[in-house]
Amino acid sequence: MNKTIELPSVELIQKYINKFDSNNSLVIVENTLSELFGKYPDNSDLRDVLIKAAVLNSLYYTNIYAIVKMAEHIVKEKIDVELREGSPELIDKIARIEVNGKTRNNYSFASKYCHWHQPEMYPIYDSYVDQLLWAYRNQDRFEEFKQTDLRYYPRYKEIVESFRRHYNLTQFSFKELDKFLWGYGREYVGREL
Repeated sequence: MNKTIELPSVELIQKYINKFDSNNSLVIVENTLSELFGKYPDNSDLRDVLIKAAVLNSLYYTNIYAIVKMAEHIVKEKIDVELREGSPELIDKIARIEVNGKTRNNYSFASKYCHWHQPEMYPIYDSYVDQLLWAYRNQDRFEEFKQTDLRYYPRYKEIVESFRRHYNLTQFSFKELDKFLWGYGREYVGREL
């Protein structure tokens, strides 16, 4: 896509935050996930992890078909210490799972799962965000990276942080930036919010 995109400014970011926050469907999903992940902060009990994974999968349409297997995988990986520390490598650890002899990479799901535990440590990866960050990279060269770098979480997080610094948006949290990147990204690819 070679569309011109508006420079991210405080006003533009705030516009998309307001747009997101005025959409009752999006707000109820956010509130539900916030309450759920707050109620079950640990990841050692299969039932608790399954509840979080199933609800997240359903509300965010992450297309995990073997959700019980994913929950078992999360419990087996003993993620709580890394999660509390905000380890970016944890995303890959959660994302890569073998199902019926095939390795799957549930990257977006893993970023969202970690985000809901630690919103200020884990920006969400989503295909709309990917497309928008790539467009900004091509238009403004805010940082040099390959599009495939967005699919390696430690690098992805660096890119989001660089985006925030380059455009002087450091007053916005990852959660607020996510609302902008996702909403504007959807519009950029031709989908309405």
